[in-house]
Amino acid sequence: MTMNSPSIVTWMLSVLCGLVGILINLDVMSIPALEDLIRPFWLVSTGFVGLALGNVFKWL
Repeated sequence: MTMNSPSIVTWMLSVLCGLVGILINLDVMSIPALEDLIRPFWLVSTGFVGLALGNVFKWL
């Protein structure tokens, strides 16, 4: 299986999603609307999955 580098948009969205999850978990940042919908663990997990999918699929 060949790995590809993710596009800049995929990379930026994944890193932003993971960073927001980490900052919410450390109580550095608070987004009340987002905290009621999803837990920080799932934000960080979504960021990692986005990066992994960006590496596997060339079109992502």
